[in-house]
Amino acid sequence: MKTIKNVPNLQNIAFFSELPADKRHFLEAKLQRFEFLPGKCIIRQGGSGQFLGIIERGQVLLESTHSPYRTLTTGQYFGAEMLRDGKPSEYTITTQTDTVLRVLDRSDWLTVRASMRTRKTSDKKTPWKKWALVWLVMIISLAMIVVILGPTLLEAANDRLPRLMAEAGRADLAEEYVRYVIRWQPVAPKLYADLGEILVLQGKEAEAIRAYQEAISLDEYLPWIQNNLGVLLLAQGAADQAADHLQKAINLDPEIAETHHNLGNVYYSLGRWEAAANAYQRSLALDPNQPNVKAAWAGILLNEGQLAEARKAWEEVLAEEPGNLLAQKGLGIIAVIEQDPALALTYLEAVRSADPEDMTTRLYLGLALVALDRPAEAANEFKYIVEMGTDPELLKLAGTHLQVIQE
Repeated sequence: MKTIKNVPNLQNIAFFSELPADKRHFLEAKLQRFEFLPGKCIIRQGGSGQFLGIIERGQVLLESTHSPYRTLTTGQYFGAEMLRDGKPSEYTITTQTDTVLRVLDRSDWLTVRASMRTRKTSDKKTPWKKWALVWLVMIISLAMIVVILGPTLLEAANDRLPRLMAEAGRADLAEEYVRYVIRWQPVAPKLYADLGEILVLQGKEAEAIRAYQEAISLDEYLPWIQNNLGVLLLAQGAADQAADHLQKAINLDPEIAETHHNLGNVYYSLGRWEAAANAYQRSLALDPNQPNVKAAWAGILLNEGQLAEARKAWEEVLAEEPGNLLAQKGLGIIAVIEQDPALALTYLEAVRSADPEDMTTRLYLGLALVALDRPAEAANEFKYIVEMGTDPELLKLAGTHLQVIQE
């Protein structure tokens, strides 16, 4: 886990103080750092940011239609109800000075809460003999269900038990259970699909792909299995195969926004910009509240030279989700193109801090530093790409700029 310097101590915030130290440390490591200029709207009233903002430095103004305005300064925070309950923002929040925020995403908070709900009374590791006993009891219970209660309750048990095991952090045990049940029901496509999900949790992507393929060989008319297989194939670099399965999923059920989003990602990876834009737009038509989809669509607009449209889309994304890295990266690139290196630096340094291995961000950050007459820092960015990058085009561009600086 990467450490972050000068991270706020979450123990100073009331509803974090009840968490065990390891959980607080986990959340502190997830805090992202963002810098804002004065007058920047972080989120508007009613926006679904779903994050907590802690002011590391600066001052922000909170305005609401149903309460007096107030200001927050260094060490204070906002967004508790967005984080804990997923509620829309009660305020429009605007920076009054140069401001540095630490942002905690709700997904990280929910991860911790889920682990707290599934924790045992004792924090001690369960001895292997106890797990063996649990496993034996499960097998006996399964046999009794089959013999006494019949297949209907067996199916209910198969839905519930593996999920409980996985949520308890024992995906390995869940895998064993599902594989055992498959011996009883070797032609049940859902069991193979469940096995695929459990294998993904364990990082066994190749085995998960085979499990999903087996499920589809038994029943090709299940859209969620086609979707999941497509997502895995894209992650493995098999974009053409991924597109085929995702399109089948859409043909079976065209009303699932996430499937259109995934298909857009496939077309994006293939450089099929028009097809990607169409897929993203269909996804947004089904569910407009998808900042990541809108941010990806704006990237296509930028690729087509529509700078004003791309900027507007990314600014709307940041109004809803201030921590969206793709939107910040896009606005940083536009600022470089429009020769505003100081603004570009604000966005791109925040993205680099959160994702230091993003080579495109480092390239444009280097260009902004060159424009600001900071050649040594720019050289560091280009050198990093040359040493760590894999994309031939980026390597060539970074190498050329590095050579110019060194001359």
